[in-house]
Amino acid sequence: MIAGCSDIIDRPGATDSERAEALRLRAVGNFELGHMEAARADFTAFISLKPDYAYAYGARALVYDRLNDFDSTIADASKAIALDPRYAFAYATRASAYESKGDVTHARADYDEAIRLKPDMPHYYRGRGLLRKGLSDVDGAIADFSAAIRLDPRDFLALGFRGGAYFMKKEFDKAMADFNAAVQLKPGDRFLHLSRAELRLDRGDNDGAIADLGQAIAANPNDPHSYVDRGIAFSRKGDFASAIPDYDAALKLRPNDPTIRNRRAHAHFITGHFAEAGADFGDVVAKTPEYDLAKLLRYIARARSGDYDMGELKRNTDTLDREGWPWPMVAVYLGQMTRDEMLAKMKDMRLADDFGACGVSFYLGQYLMVKRKPQEALPYLKQAAEMCRGDGEFERDAARNELKRQQASN
Repeated sequence: MIAGCSDIIDRPGATDSERAEALRLRAVGNFELGHMEAARADFTAFISLKPDYAYAYGARALVYDRLNDFDSTIADASKAIALDPRYAFAYATRASAYESKGDVTHARADYDEAIRLKPDMPHYYRGRGLLRKGLSDVDGAIADFSAAIRLDPRDFLALGFRGGAYFMKKEFDKAMADFNAAVQLKPGDRFLHLSRAELRLDRGDNDGAIADLGQAIAANPNDPHSYVDRGIAFSRKGDFASAIPDYDAALKLRPNDPTIRNRRAHAHFITGHFAEAGADFGDVVAKTPEYDLAKLLRYIARARSGDYDMGELKRNTDTLDREGWPWPMVAVYLGQMTRDEMLAKMKDMRLADDFGACGVSFYLGQYLMVKRKPQEALPYLKQAAEMCRGDGEFERDAARNELKRQQASN
């Protein structure tokens, strides 16, 4: 079609009417192919021949919106509305541009007018629903998404968006029903699988989340967040060996992200890959020096792999607050405080979770493993495996896996 239109446009004998129609059709073809600059140029040429045609401004407004030129979108949509005040599509396009610019008042007014003029268009309700959801009007958003679904029961996007709104309201069964229906209509859609994976992770369905995230990764293998979330799901299952390749993949895409590297460091530590954990914790310490516990974990991991650099631990922890965690435990490792002195200090601090009894048990157990006294370490590690929870999940999982390795070696 584009080639045929080009022949007409370039033909010396073509009339203005013929050339205008060919420009319009070629613009539409370029738009559908994703050639936005070419579509913009063709609509601009069309407008020069038909300057009072509202459709052309409305169509070019949509092109500008796809090019993220929202000021030009608003200008063209406004021109289209001036030429045809009942042009509902132009109101909806302008609403989207206003929303992108953060002007929710004008966006809401335009969505309302588009729906008033054309109440049978599902995507107008979807647009207003997303705006209302972003404004925390979750019930209003659900009403709009429901209206879109009534108009088109196969509107998988509206189903997905409504599922997300139900999730926000903690109406989990309704959210899952919508996600399931949407995925059935559009299997393999990345947005839908990511949305359902988020709900499944929240509800503890790790296997379901892993399956959905696999679909999302297949649809877009360049999204680091999908790999991270699948790594988290594997970790929550206790399958840290499967989590590590996902963190590897995420780090290839975002190599300087200390949060991802920290997750991989923990997974390596839990699985007993201490040299790898030490290297990762070193990067975490360099990029996030405020994460004090990583400095101790860096030393433990390196010591467990045979590199006893006490000088590095001392340098890394010189600036630690002597009245806060983890200094008392670090002091034990450095030989600057006895275990009894540390316990007394910890009692005075009255800390909870991994900073309290859980942390004392785990890091004393690791201290004794570093000292190659596994039999003395085991009671402390057993305590950590039993009592750590909440913020102490890492310590619990690391203790449990340490106990398994010690049992297997005996």
